[in-house]
Amino acid sequence: MRNHTVPPDATAALYFLPGQYLFETFGEDRLALKALSSVQVTRAFRDIQTDTGWIDRRVLRYREAADGNAILSYLPAGVRNITVVFPGDRIETLSLPLPTMILLGKGRDYYLWATSSSKVTRNTRLSVAPLPNIGGGKICFGKNEVPETHPSTISDVWKLIFDAPFNGDHATGRCRTENDVRDLLEKLAADNIKKFPTPQLIMSSSTVEDAWATIVEQTRYDSRF
Repeated sequence: MRNHTVPPDATAALYFLPGQYLFETFGEDRLALKALSSVQVTRAFRDIQTDTGWIDRRVLRYREAADGNAILSYLPAGVRNITVVFPGDRIETLSLPLPTMILLGKGRDYYLWATSSSKVTRNTRLSVAPLPNIGGGKICFGKNEVPETHPSTISDVWKLIFDAPFNGDHATGRCRTENDVRDLLEKLAADNIKKFPTPQLIMSSSTVEDAWATIVEQTRYDSRF
C-alpha cells in the first residue's frame, strides 16, 4: 500500500481494495490489519449512531446531507433590542416588539421570515420579516463570519442576527405602511409598543413546508423565495 499521512486523532482506517476491504487499527506501538467482507462493512456502518447532543426546543427540524446541513428554528414574538443605522449614519439602539421569527439555514446560507402565529408548524404561513438586510428571504450578514449550520451553532446565528446593526439595505417593501421599515421600527420603539402590530406583516401563501422543499430539498421552484 502507498504511504499515507494519518490524521493525529485517527484511531482506525478502512481501505477499499479490488475485491476486498482492509480495516486498520492504530496502536501506540503497532498497526493491525484485518480483512473484511462487504457484509461486515455494511453491518458496521449500519450500526453507527450519531448524537447531536441536547437540541434547543426551538429547533423544529435538522438534516445532515452531503450538499449541506439544514436546520429550521424559530424565535417567539417578544421585545428585542436591535441597533439600526439611519440615514446620515445616525445609529440608534431600539427596544421594540417583533413577531414570531422563523429561521432556515442551509450550509452557511440563512433565511428569515416572520409569522403572525405564535405556534409554528409545517403549515404555518410565512410573511416578510419586518427588518432590513434581508433580500428574498436571505439574510445579508455583511462581513460577519457565519457558522456552518448545526444545532450547536443556531443560538450563535440568532445572536448575530440581532447584534449586527441593521442598515438601509433591503429596507423597502418590508411592512405595510412605511416605505422604509426602519421608520416603522423607530415608531414602535418611540411609542413603547409591547406587541408587534400584525396588520403590518406582508403575508404570502407560502408555508414553512414550502420553504423547506424549495431551499433544502430543491424539489420545487418558487419565485417567492
